Amino acid sequence: MKALKHFFMIAVLFGAVVLTGCTKNDAATINVKVLKNGQPVVGEFVYKYRSSLGESFLTSKIHADQEVATDEQGVAEFKLSNIDFGAGSSTASFVFETFDSKEVVNGKIAASVNKGQTKEVTINQR
Repeated sequence: MKALKHFFMIAVLFGAVVLTGCTKNDAATINVKVLKNGQPVVGEFVYKYRSSLGESFLTSKIHADQEVATDEQGVAEFKLSNIDFGAGSSTASFVFETFDSKEVVNGKIAASVNKGQTKEVTINQR
């Protein structure tokens, strides 16, 4: 009985080591700064799209993967997960857009990021 208890404890310990040792923080971050006339734009929604979408999809908010409002410095922070990269890929490419009050794109930038990377890009609005 004592041997079975030791075996079970070793198996649990081994499983815990394997599970925690194999996890890797592959998250990436893209910080999108929005400027208009050189000044940060606060509270502006920035829309993230996969760059593989066709151009006609990029001008519609409904096709966006995610939207984030800019903070007091005019920065929208997009935290990416493994899902954003796709199976077996370590690089992901996105397009970020902002819209004016008439729903017309007034700022756009493309960016690629590697797993584990933090990238900063700037949209200069018209």
